[in-house]
Amino acid sequence: MFGQEFIVNNPIVTLGYSTLSERYKEINLPEIDPRVEILIGVQGNNQSQIPMHLLRGDTRVSYLDSLGVTKSRNYMIDNAKGDYLFFGDDDIDWEIDNIWEIVDYFKNHSDTHLISGRTLNEDGFYRKSYSNRSRKLNFFNSAKTGTVEMAIRVNQFRLSRIYFDEAFGAGSENFLGDEYIFITDALKQGIRCQYLPIDFSMHKGISSGVIYGSVEDAQARSAVLSRVFERKALLAKVAFLLKNMAKFRKFSLIRTFLRTVRKE
Repeated sequence: MFGQEFIVNNPIVTLGYSTLSERYKEINLPEIDPRVEILIGVQGNNQSQIPMHLLRGDTRVSYLDSLGVTKSRNYMIDNAKGDYLFFGDDDIDWEIDNIWEIVDYFKNHSDTHLISGRTLNEDGFYRKSYSNRSRKLNFFNSAKTGTVEMAIRVNQFRLSRIYFDEAFGAGSENFLGDEYIFITDALKQGIRCQYLPIDFSMHKGISSGVIYGSVEDAQARSAVLSRVFERKALLAKVAFLLKNMAKFRKFSLIRTFLRTVRKE
């Protein structure tokens, strides 16, 4: 761990950035707030010199031995000092005022342990179609949730031993679906997860997991549904296929999608 002497002793919020050594110089930190700690997980253990703008008393920079975004997210869960953890990447800017609105919701709803919301792109438009109404998350309306749209009550996830499945997500062979698995693992343990029509951040990057048409993509999506629905996976895959048939342009992709069980 590197940085100046840490001055945020009892933070309410942890903003957790997952990044790579060649990219973390691009992180744009919010203004210092004594209620907020910044936790940066640099994948790959390539210990380059920390940029000056990250040498702050509210910021911890940790170099991780392994690659894979889910490993970085799990590091955040284990090491966050705040009561509430917001997941981020190196290409986002937080909507700080809205973060406190989300914290207030957590405080006023003690049975809710995960909240998802909305993310804007650089042009100020939403990155996908979002509901304008608050709603409980379930197996069917949470599949498109992105990690940078989520916040959790950290201790509940530690106590329940709910972590990101490291066989999925960017940097692994199953390069998508880690957020969906994370949410549904929580739901399987009876944890209430809530969507709120609140903007979490502005995301400058291009989201992964949105491109169809390759064998690798079909295999990864199929593996996610196998992981989530287990014995009922085939029914889930058929339903997904019927809804997204136009995106599977070749019969070979359909066959691959239906046959893939799970890649560890």
